[in-house]
Amino acid sequence: MLVVAGPGETQEAVLAAAAAQELETRTVTSTAEVAEGWRSARSVFVADDFAEAVAGRALPPRERVFLVGADRAVLARWSAPLGARVIGLPEGRAWLGVVLGGGSAGSRTPVVAVLGGCGGAGASTLAGSLACLAARAGPSALVDADPVGGGIDLLLGAEREEGWRWPRLSGAEGHVGDLRPYLPVVDGVSLVSMARGPRVDLARDPLAAILGSLRRSHDLVVLDPGRSLASASREALRLADRVLVVVAGGVRAVAAARELVHALQLEQAEVVLRGAVQGLGASAVAEALGLPVVAELPEDRRLPLAAERGLTPLKAGRRYRAACERLLTRAGGERGE
Repeated sequence: MLVVAGPGETQEAVLAAAAAQELETRTVTSTAEVAEGWRSARSVFVADDFAEAVAGRALPPRERVFLVGADRAVLARWSAPLGARVIGLPEGRAWLGVVLGGGSAGSRTPVVAVLGGCGGAGASTLAGSLACLAARAGPSALVDADPVGGGIDLLLGAEREEGWRWPRLSGAEGHVGDLRPYLPVVDGVSLVSMARGPRVDLARDPLAAILGSLRRSHDLVVLDPGRSLASASREALRLADRVLVVVAGGVRAVAAARELVHALQLEQAEVVLRGAVQGLGASAVAEALGLPVVAELPEDRRLPLAAERGLTPLKAGRRYRAACERLLTRAGGERGE
């Protein structure tokens, strides 16, 4: 990767994160050298004090350009001309580690967020189903980012399983090692769940750091961000490679999902229909939400009972499992590419 930065805090932050990921870097301080490596580097990190000079080169647009630094005014002014995503320091150090993880083996691990278009849509059940199905082929992780959801470990009957939960993990930052020995595991699924008790105010850095660790040690990471619109939920959606919005039957449910999609600016999300939407076909739902419908899940009366008893969602009927398997193939289709 190419780092355009002189000695100082920004260069140190980028190089330290790269070293933690065991990535090769090339650091340059002249715009001529930037032009030489602009096309070939997998990622380019530009320090804020080099932003104007690099933008002045009028280099061709490319993916994975990041503008890094502490000067908010400079970051805002030059992010668009550079076509760059912004990482502010010092609070963005953990996010920097996640971005750099895109150049390591963990970058092949898909991260899928499952969000309910309205309350009771079955998003947590679908998230658990995808994680459990994926665990049959390799280690998967299920991450609860909903501070008012009650704990996704209840869904899999793991509330009494020993292991770290968010209160213990909320201080994580930067590069975090393999967490598998410390997390509750159910049917091959590593759980990062909320705990009963005082509410945990999840911050951006711990969530990014934990996700970076899980991507390095699992074949699939499924996020359950909830619908609280809290900062942790928004960050979970931003960190995901794919966002699935579960829409339950009914015109009102579609209307609620549309408002949520607009509120969270989910222009790249995909829709999963749960059951028949009264009076609306899949094409009409797609048009109403402005998003593609990628799967339709049949209703299964066994799912609510399984959830109440803490049984795996895979106790559902064959039609539901088959639909989830097809969705998993699509959602995790980038694995290894």
